[in-house]
Amino acid sequence: MNRKSTEERQKEIIRATLELLDESGVQNMTIAHIAERVGISEAALYRHFDGKLDIIAGIIEFVGNKMEDKFPEGSAGENSALEDLKAVFLGHMEFIETTPGTARLLFSDEVHFNDKKLRKKLKKVLDGRLRFIESVIERGQSQGTVRDDISPSRLALAFIGLVQSRVLVWSLAGRKGDLSQDGKALWESFESMIRV
Repeated sequence: MNRKSTEERQKEIIRATLELLDESGVQNMTIAHIAERVGISEAALYRHFDGKLDIIAGIIEFVGNKMEDKFPEGSAGENSALEDLKAVFLGHMEFIETTPGTARLLFSDEVHFNDKKLRKKLKKVLDGRLRFIESVIERGQSQGTVRDDISPSRLALAFIGLVQSRVLVWSLAGRKGDLSQDGKALWESFESMIRV
């Protein structure tokens, strides 16, 4: 029997936790439920994470890395800035639709109010995302394809806000509808407002 590496087991625990979050939310997420879902003992789980908050911190990092994977390779200038922004926007929608536990976690009190370390970790991920989007917007402004009468930081914040508000509405509606498909229509509206 092959033993899984620490990294493989941690990813397995994170994925199982995201599934549980999707099914029953943060309040019902326990170490016992996570261990059972993964098929290991609670003691074995504690060899990989210090507890529930440490797992949530791992999820935030995992989500941040997955979202970075959605950043276009051509962001150094091969694609137009608008193409890159669209790819990132639709990538966010697709990731959240295929990993809905993410939305439950990111909007939870556990992250926003109950733990300063988690809040700081999530803010770091969000700040990185905002900086990247802002840099693509600046590139679009220098290319003459994105309006330059609005600051890049405000446009980046509007971009993130558009994703979050659409995900929130989707979540409150019981996740009815195709988030990725809706995202395409929403992107077209946003692009028409920022395009020169």
